[in-house]
Amino acid sequence: MINVFCAEWKRAMNIWCLLGILGVAFSICFDSWNDLMQSLKSNQGYVHYFFWNSAFGGMCRTYLLPIFATFPFATSFSHERRNKSVAFIVSREGKKKYCLVKYLVNAISGGVVVAIGTALVLFVLSMMFPMTNAEFQDVRVSDMFHSWLAVYKPMEYCMLEICLGFFRGMIWSSIALLISVLIEDPFVVIVSPYVVSYAFVQFCRLLQINNQYRLDMILIGRTVINSSWNTVAIALAVTLMLDVIIGVIFIKYIVRGLKDGTII
Repeated sequence: MINVFCAEWKRAMNIWCLLGILGVAFSICFDSWNDLMQSLKSNQGYVHYFFWNSAFGGMCRTYLLPIFATFPFATSFSHERRNKSVAFIVSREGKKKYCLVKYLVNAISGGVVVAIGTALVLFVLSMMFPMTNAEFQDVRVSDMFHSWLAVYKPMEYCMLEICLGFFRGMIWSSIALLISVLIEDPFVVIVSPYVVSYAFVQFCRLLQINNQYRLDMILIGRTVINSSWNTVAIALAVTLMLDVIIGVIFIKYIVRGLKDGTII
């Protein structure tokens, strides 16, 4: 199991992984590029720039960032299926081991890409700005949007954002891998998180679901439940629950497809 995991992990750590990390960094910055330039001129603490960009991120952060989470490994099953090598690999590794390892490597690599991309942005910003600036510390002592943590404990805020980024990457890469069972085209697999993200946002708007209960709002730092770290714990629990559900569905599809001959 460990040997198979290590072998698949090496496959995931490729040039596409690096491109995914850079894409995540691009998505975070490009939504508010003008604000970034203004912050450079004003010498504003970088936590403030990242904080507002995170809580009110636009199209790039909401719809494009999930695509980059799929870059390292989400299309691996599509390629193996197109090459008709799934049955051969399964004969060597076993059905459940093959499915479980592929799913875990994909979920973790997707989370790592978004987490490192987030950390990269924060690191680069730290080279441009001071962590905080007393002139810009007039923030209400509350945890709304993690604002208290962002101003008074900026290092903890950075860790919180990296954790939330990891959870987002896990979810989106897992969804993409599940879709690869239904649709073989790797391009469709890569862009599927964009479509699912858009559909989810419109669904929530249509039903007028309160932002306080929307997982996407929690994962971009827009919603706080009781406290920042309590919110992270809730996000972790929900992420693991979703990933387990998606994983079970993924494994069942593969096992059934191998049995009835639709997957070879």
